[in-house]
Amino acid sequence: MAMTPNSRKVFEYLKEHFGDKMTHKGIVEALAISSPAVSGSVNGLVKKGFAVREVEKTMGDDGKEVEVKFISLTDAGLAFDPDAEVETPSK
Repeated sequence: MAMTPNSRKVFEYLKEHFGDKMTHKGIVEALAISSPAVSGSVNGLVKKGFAVREVEKTMGDDGKEVEVKFISLTDAGLAFDPDAEVETPSK
């Protein structure tokens, strides 16, 4: 099954920014895609093994410790070429 346009945008953005700490909010703001669309795209990438969410503890603006989820591609995600993905013919 081919990627949706939003999933492709999220995938390409994560690939372009590999090594950067990308948050859900950062992706939403950078791509001007709705939060639910980004969530669905990331969930699909995680399910396929192309992305992971990692939790880090950091200090919030108020000085309290908060958990932040960062999203990044896996090695399989980096190696994946969505243009080489083959459609399965329907019967």
